[in-house]
Amino acid sequence: MPEMNISQRRAVNFHDGALLLLAGPGSGKTTVLTHRIRALIDSGVKDSDILVITFTRAAALEMQERFVRLMAPREAHVSFGTFHAIFYSILRYHRAYRKVVPITDKDKIRYMKRALEISGLEDECKDFDDIVRSLGIISACKNNGADPASFGQDMYPRDSFVKLFEAYNGLLHDFGLIDFDDMVGECLKLLKSDSEFCVFWQRKFKYILIDEFQDISSNQYELVKLLAYPEYNIFAVGDDDQSIYAFRGANVGLMRRMLDDIPGAVQDALCVNYRSTAEIVSAASKVIAGNKDRFDKKITAREGIEAVKDSVCVEKCRTKNVQIERCIEIIKQERASGIEPTDIALLVRTNRQGAEYAGYLRAVGVEVAYNDSRVPFSSVYVRDICAYMSIAAGDHSRVNYLCIINKPLRYIRREAMSAETVSRDMLVGYYASDSHMLRRIDEMYRHLDRMKTMRPQLALRYICNTIGYDKYVKENTSAEKYAEYLEEKDAFLALIRDCGSYREVEDLIAAVRDEAKVSGKNGGNEYGVRIMTYHGSKGLEFDTVIIPDANENKIPSRSAHTPAEIEEERRMFYVAMTRAKRHLRILYRSDENLKPSRFIEKLMG
Repeated sequence: MPEMNISQRRAVNFHDGALLLLAGPGSGKTTVLTHRIRALIDSGVKDSDILVITFTRAAALEMQERFVRLMAPREAHVSFGTFHAIFYSILRYHRAYRKVVPITDKDKIRYMKRALEISGLEDECKDFDDIVRSLGIISACKNNGADPASFGQDMYPRDSFVKLFEAYNGLLHDFGLIDFDDMVGECLKLLKSDSEFCVFWQRKFKYILIDEFQDISSNQYELVKLLAYPEYNIFAVGDDDQSIYAFRGANVGLMRRMLDDIPGAVQDALCVNYRSTAEIVSAASKVIAGNKDRFDKKITAREGIEAVKDSVCVEKCRTKNVQIERCIEIIKQERASGIEPTDIALLVRTNRQGAEYAGYLRAVGVEVAYNDSRVPFSSVYVRDICAYMSIAAGDHSRVNYLCIINKPLRYIRREAMSAETVSRDMLVGYYASDSHMLRRIDEMYRHLDRMKTMRPQLALRYICNTIGYDKYVKENTSAEKYAEYLEEKDAFLALIRDCGSYREVEDLIAAVRDEAKVSGKNGGNEYGVRIMTYHGSKGLEFDTVIIPDANENKIPSRSAHTPAEIEEERRMFYVAMTRAKRHLRILYRSDENLKPSRFIEKLMG
């Protein structure tokens, strides 16, 4: 056994009964879990009596590999798997479920798009992040065993959500598919209704170990309790401060409930961080201390860990451009000091931000490891702005005119553009007898003529402010969507700031999109600076972590209103901070009346 601290040894040697083990970031929980499995086997427990549950397939494989290496040359046939894989196996063992097929993540997106069309919500949910969020709400509803008609969510009116829920599940049923959340719900229903089948599985697994217990949902919790009955030999490892999946049904309150529900359940903690410097641990602890609903614990850095000068830096950036330039500068400094690109992470709040940062880092030649379904700068907004620029540059195709002709509203009909190439004379001829429309057409062409000699950066501001595209978007979308548009516009402005002509903009956008598409087809470039969301970074670690946009309305998000939602956002920020081993760089903007995030107030003094 490697050298362990007292808390780790105590957890490894825990035997019968239920234990809730609070494991802070970098506290060696995987080491504890694998050594506990070996300790159980060494004490006489049959390997086939042990079940180890994780939340991701990658985590299950990693833990299994580490356990195999630990046991070598002995063999031990312990069951490792995700909640969904294990419960799917249990379902398939029953004759009533032998023909069900699990849906893939790619098909989930496809079926959700179709469900949105069926329920008449496709215009309200075109963005990739919104589609993912819709799937998350349905997942949370299922994981809590809730009725969609009474389930609390703020994305859709209640009746619309019920229609969407029924449309999505109807498609799954029609094609003989089952999603991960149904696997859990159906398994719980099956074990409760078939007592003989239930006893068989209760006898099969005598000891259950669960990783990332803070991410458990109500249905998953009930299933674990049912399988563990009557001995309740449950070894649950988790960190309430890293519970960030409420949007898909995770309920951090179940950690406390376990102590009340299960007879004799006890609590212990791993509080030594072996990953990060003392300065990073201290900064992260100051941030998470702002949460009220949490277990009391004091995380410390490992004794003797190397001190690093300026391990934590919080920096103010005057503009979006300055922030981007600072990100690039930090990356280049770290590379010059010998840090590999794959050991540098730029962490963002949303997939949209990730795509934008990947776009302009690639544009300046920084290698990026990023793979997402979103192609950067491909939204309808950027498409419209580029169409204005293309027309000003001389491309009078009908496709371009259809993008801009009524943005802002000019009441020009599609029928007025009767050919694939549109001309001023064509529009004037169509409205020859309508003086009001002729004035509108004349004004539009005066704007386009003025844009001909403008640099792209100035033209973008002219389109949005003088022509009125900002006002058009604001009047035709929600406040949240308008805020997202402004963010993307800022990112696009930063991308094209060095372009001298509209042609350069077209070439740059084409190159960025092509590289993103190639990266997506190849499963993502493996070598390069890691760009990922806070959620996506969970469980990983990097020498250097850069967190830009640490501003109010970004983190916490403007959509977080309740105390519980704010606390979840703070936990996400804590997760992002604690990925850093030696260097943590937090950036925030001061332009456009932006304020630094409340989460970093204690770090700015």
